Amino acid sequence: MHVQHALPARAERDRRFLIFMGLLLVAVSLGFKSELVASSQVWMLAAGLVVLAAPAVYGYLRSEGGLPSVEHFVPAALGAVAVAGLSLLIPEWWKYSLMAAVFGCGFYCAAQLDYRQLREEQKPGHLVIQEAFMALALAGAYLVVLTAGFALPVRLGSIFMISLLASYRSFRVLGRPMPERRALLFSIFVAQVVSFFAWAMTALTYFTEGVFAVLLFLVWYVNRGIIRHTVEETLNRNVLIEYALFVLLIAYLFFQSFQPR
Repeated sequence: MHVQHALPARAERDRRFLIFMGLLLVAVSLGFKSELVASSQVWMLAAGLVVLAAPAVYGYLRSEGGLPSVEHFVPAALGAVAVAGLSLLIPEWWKYSLMAAVFGCGFYCAAQLDYRQLREEQKPGHLVIQEAFMALALAGAYLVVLTAGFALPVRLGSIFMISLLASYRSFRVLGRPMPERRALLFSIFVAQVVSFFAWAMTALTYFTEGVFAVLLFLVWYVNRGIIRHTVEETLNRNVLIEYALFVLLIAYLFFQSFQPR
């Protein structure tokens, strides 16, 4: 069983490094709106964002105990997909600039709070911040995949991979960390449910991309949450009521936006 070791207390990192990298990622993201960048080149530049962010995460989180685990790189990957696709979807500069700034802030907060978790210095409010940025990145990535005009197999494969990465990070970082193999297995279960739901909705009905992305996120959130609370043995009445309300919200959005093909 793999156990994450806390970083030694003396290995305090300089936050200015993360701030600089966050600003650099925002600057590169803003370059996606340049007239010199063709639409076909955006996805290559998105991969460049990940290549740029990965060494920063590695350098900030690495310790004498080994390399950072893969879950720490997920926010940068999901954020890069979201910000790249949104550069094609959002025509207004100021709106896209806001999204790019959120991406930079999310990168900073994810790395900093992961570092605090590795040092066993996480506070209750940190979980809320992590969840919020995860929700934004995941919903944005879903929206981009749904509007990118991919063929159905590519779209479903992308939804599966996005759901898998987000679930794996959630099981490994947010809340009580799971062992790697168990987190991967449960992540596959969640990704399968979300992908099947996406296929069924695509085959039988039509939704606007925004509603579709929200529905996929809610399905992911409910399935991930039920699995987590079941494993942690915290599936009490209040938790069941919470997720029942989300299921009702899914049903409401579904029937309100339902348009048969």
